[in-house]
Amino acid sequence: MTSPKANPAAAETPTSANVETIPALWYHDADMYEAEREKIFFGEWLIFCHEALLPEPGSYVAYTVAGRPVMVIRGKDGELRAFHNVCRHRASMVLREGHGKADVLRCIYHGWVYDSEGCLKKAPNFGGDEKSLCDRTSLFPIHLRMLGPLVFICMAENAPDFEASLGDLPAALAGTDLSGYKFYDMATHPIACNWKTYIENYMEGYHIPAIHPGLNRDIDFATYRVVPGDRIARHETGLRADRADEAVNNGLWVWVWPNCALNIYKNGMNLELVIPTGPETTELRYCYLFTDVSESMEAENRRTIDVSIEVTREDIELCEIVQKNLRGGIYDTGELSPRHENGVVAFHDMVRSAHKKARL
Repeated sequence: MTSPKANPAAAETPTSANVETIPALWYHDADMYEAEREKIFFGEWLIFCHEALLPEPGSYVAYTVAGRPVMVIRGKDGELRAFHNVCRHRASMVLREGHGKADVLRCIYHGWVYDSEGCLKKAPNFGGDEKSLCDRTSLFPIHLRMLGPLVFICMAENAPDFEASLGDLPAALAGTDLSGYKFYDMATHPIACNWKTYIENYMEGYHIPAIHPGLNRDIDFATYRVVPGDRIARHETGLRADRADEAVNNGLWVWVWPNCALNIYKNGMNLELVIPTGPETTELRYCYLFTDVSESMEAENRRTIDVSIEVTREDIELCEIVQKNLRGGIYDTGELSPRHENGVVAFHDMVRSAHKKARL
């Protein structure tokens, strides 16, 4: 037995009074996914990385965002610039994905060379008027702005207002200095679920007692709450008195629309990016940063990462189960908890709004 396809228009009106989830169709339909890529991931300001990954001229970060390869580099003049990581010759990548330092931006396919401002400087063995080719050829630029050490990009031709896009994020981070963190490690986790399935899991603590025994042992669940704001949501909880010294978390997690989380620890943070790779696949990209990355802190920093990975594995298992059932044709919508899932309501309202704008 299968249920009929949901009508997206039936759930499009955003309101804080909504207690029903968005339809199951929205988590696997190819057209819905393409609309979200275009309107959300290619049209919004996105947190891309922490500036700690770009310490000196030649430093770069390159990875794919919703199917589009992107790179951010620090030029010889010290400025950060963002480009589509697509060579203008035959659409190869200029930089391989990852982060590091590149003295030369050289296409991995035919060796075309670009400077840090995106201008083509050499097309080896191309023949013809190479100077004219270089004069008229450059990488496709991407808008870039900063909030403290956080690097934002926007792939839209005409980017929306940056300050307005930040919403309540500056206020949420007012008492937290992110600039003193140093890069420590990266981790990626492929997940067989829609990006929204994972974000929803992040947007509530309702599941913590059942799914995260280690985390539940540290926090005072009775105090756990999600506080939605303008384009963000803060997760706040107290720590159990008998675990205050042992717990790695500070009890502060900040989600930023549409796909980023700033997970603050006692001694650092995890910049978590939820990257869609298909209608039913997602990549989690974790960047761990700490105030002290010396050898003396190795054991403590690794313990923090181990706790993070344990929680992530628990989340992934459940998100993949949920995704299978969203795809299965039995479930369409569900009712959300007014006590624990107000963050999910807020997220759904933003998703509904994005889809409504995409149809205008």
